[in-house]
Amino acid sequence: MTEASLRVSKQLLLQTLVNVIYGVLCVTGLYFLGVPFPLFWGAVGAALRFIPYLGPIAAAGGPILLSLAALSGWTRPLEVAGFYVVVETFTNLVLETALYAGAAGVSQVALLVAVAFWTWLWGPLGLLMATPMTVVLVVIGKHVPGVELLGTLLSDAPPLSADTNYYQRLLARDQAEAADLVDRFVSSQPANAVYDGLLMPALNYAERDRLEGRLTPDEEIAVIETTRDLLEGLPLETPAPSPAIGGPLRVLGYAANGGSDELALRMLARLLRGLPIDIDITDTRLLTSELVAHLQAGAYGALCIADLPPSPPSKTRYMVKKLRAALPDLRIAVGRWAPAELGDDGERALMEAGASNVSSTLLAMRTYLGELAHVGTAVTESGNSDAA
Repeated sequence: MTEASLRVSKQLLLQTLVNVIYGVLCVTGLYFLGVPFPLFWGAVGAALRFIPYLGPIAAAGGPILLSLAALSGWTRPLEVAGFYVVVETFTNLVLETALYAGAAGVSQVALLVAVAFWTWLWGPLGLLMATPMTVVLVVIGKHVPGVELLGTLLSDAPPLSADTNYYQRLLARDQAEAADLVDRFVSSQPANAVYDGLLMPALNYAERDRLEGRLTPDEEIAVIETTRDLLEGLPLETPAPSPAIGGPLRVLGYAANGGSDELALRMLARLLRGLPIDIDITDTRLLTSELVAHLQAGAYGALCIADLPPSPPSKTRYMVKKLRAALPDLRIAVGRWAPAELGDDGERALMEAGASNVSSTLLAMRTYLGELAHVGTAVTESGNSDAA
């Protein structure tokens, strides 16, 4: 109800602003055209435009008929009619588009059908209430289980988000269309946004569906491998190389669970190009003691553990706790990279276990590691989480 009231209030407020501007234009034009009572017709026109479709016709009809009766000849009435055509076109294409297009969240076709239905059901009152009633139905379809079809039919939002559409193409084994979606995304967004905006959510969705039994392990592997192939063809946006204090930061990337986590680390490695960071990625399952020995042998300054939701963070939390006890000075960053709807509340538990940083996006992890690389040993364990 709150969302419905906010949508209706916003739509009515912006429509009021548009109608006031429309009324002022009408008053000005009718005054110079010599039509009697321009202020009255401007106010009536502004009020009638609250009625969808028929309101603007009625608003123009009165002054045009009056001009036929009160003004001599045919020239002035035609000028009045032409004036209303110009004003209505300007209002529809410029004012409404700039100020409140999509404010109600209802598609134009759905609104046209709704106006016809509510007018048939309730007459003039239905015509006036068509937009608010349709907005309520759209919001009900969005939030009430079982009637989602209403939201799909009436809303002006696309039926699938970009990441869901991309994931659907991967499930259909349509790599060409998936590549086209990636290209369109990159053409309209910064190149590096494609990782968190398109590629990473697909890995999360595949893992979710496999855990819930809607996807077989082989189908999840197919999604991972297709994403891996598409990853190689992506352009890179890398910052200008800059030196770090004491040389490049050595980072070990560790995949907590499987192929999705390992591929996520490959994405991170691409994002880190150009920064003074050397990242080594291991896809070998290691015991905590083996991981400690590996970190010590490689003289790594930081460990980045990829553990993608919706897998629970309990395994990683245990590993972080053991690593913190064995290597108190090690910077331990955990990547719980996922879209907001698949995020969880495991961040606090991981921080309490000893993680130096928990990030929900790849770009946030790049920022954290970049800061470590540039300040070198001056970085202290702040315990702050860099979540996006």
